[in-house]
Amino acid sequence: MRETLNEYLAIGDFDNKTPQDINLILGSIFEFSRELNCIDSLKKGIEISSSISLQNFSDDYKMTFYYNLSNAWSYKKNMKQVLYSTKYWEFENHELTQEILNCRKALLLSENSNDLKRKCEILTNLGNDLSYLGRYSEAIELWNKALHLDKNFSMAIGNLGFGLFHYAQILYDDGHKSYFLKESYLNLKRVIESEDIYLEAKTSFKNIISLIEKQIDFNFLNSPNENKNYSLGSTDEEIKYRKWCVENCLFINPLNDIYKESIVAQDVLSLPTIMVKKEDANIYNYHSFYNQIKQEYCSARYLFYESITDKNVHYSDEGNVIIDTLDYATYSFNIEKAKIAFKLFYSILDKIAYLINSYFKLELKPFDISFKKIWLEKNRLNPLIEDTQNWGFRGMYWLSKDFSEKDELYSLLEPEAKELSTIRNFIEHKSFKLIEFGTSGVSEDGFTYNIQRDVFVNKTFKLMKTIRASIIYTSLMISIEESKKTKPGNVGTIILNSIDDSTKC
Repeated sequence: MRETLNEYLAIGDFDNKTPQDINLILGSIFEFSRELNCIDSLKKGIEISSSISLQNFSDDYKMTFYYNLSNAWSYKKNMKQVLYSTKYWEFENHELTQEILNCRKALLLSENSNDLKRKCEILTNLGNDLSYLGRYSEAIELWNKALHLDKNFSMAIGNLGFGLFHYAQILYDDGHKSYFLKESYLNLKRVIESEDIYLEAKTSFKNIISLIEKQIDFNFLNSPNENKNYSLGSTDEEIKYRKWCVENCLFINPLNDIYKESIVAQDVLSLPTIMVKKEDANIYNYHSFYNQIKQEYCSARYLFYESITDKNVHYSDEGNVIIDTLDYATYSFNIEKAKIAFKLFYSILDKIAYLINSYFKLELKPFDISFKKIWLEKNRLNPLIEDTQNWGFRGMYWLSKDFSEKDELYSLLEPEAKELSTIRNFIEHKSFKLIEFGTSGVSEDGFTYNIQRDVFVNKTFKLMKTIRASIIYTSLMISIEESKKTKPGNVGTIILNSIDDSTKC
């Protein structure tokens, strides 16, 4: 292996190599370097890759090139990392950024590929990356996408089990935690017999199985769930709506990340118990504000649902004289509901930033608070944030990067996020039109943003999923911080009951 690695590293000219040969050589350099734990040869391989022109590469070969390169940065990160050291808790580093960027590139190029195995590998790896960052809900979705392509893809099954175990560690509801551990256990038990899993991963999976067996009753782990059927509503329309939410994992309920049954059809997650000083005049602020965030999300979710399912002309549109400007633009109450939902979803991000500023006492002035700015102090990551060593906080920080508009480096973390910000700006302040035909984007004169209706619907749906995840992360992030507090002897308790549904009119 060492001899072959040195031969590959000694190749001086790749111009006469085919894309297939180049991918084979670079992939081998990266894998051999990992197995030999040789960071110098890994660095050399990454350096070589930066000199490769992809001009003659097909999309499939580019996909594999970036997949291999993402792996290389991952290996380098792991070689440099000291487990659970201060550096391990860094919110970001160069290797991690490059790992995710290249995996995103590979994923984009995989859209039209017929190589299902490679697509599964890319989805699994990106899921691993998001899980590492603390973005567990989104990671589960990626692993499930891989399993949708191949239900027996071993590494997706194993990493799903691994991720569910770590997700369970930050859940403060013991009932939810037990179900996450059960699903983790079942996935890991299923995969440890697979010949596709390398020894190091298999050992890690077995260790987690052992930990779960010590925590959770064996009969519970090995028996089918006996969830009774809960009512989804009293009318056909309500039942359809709740089924849609369940199937698309839209309830503010961590269990909806792992189950699609009626038991999850409630927005049950709230903030955990929060310890404050007796003299604190704003004792209810955090719970009150989280209530507002949840209500706005739930209302926007229903508005969006109505906008895509109601096919009838609304009576408020009748008699509204609209001039046909021959641009295929469409106008209706349903379209406005979708636009209102989009704005509501997007505005929740800044509200979360406002809550973060208050809870963590970052002391930013109100006009300086936004989801994109809350993390920084003098153009660098605020030490008050990084010093928390909080997985949930790190997940939120990286989620904010997906909405970066200025830094081109981060545009590939979530390629659509920059466009979402532009759309929001045009909806709020400028000319924004939904069209039946034509190209989406800003018009040549910069006056109007045109977008096909189905494209806008898909983008709003994706935004909704991201906001749902961010609301969950916010609760778990605060739960982690509360678990760090030392409980003094003279603590009083205030019981807060939930508001009865019958009063919500």
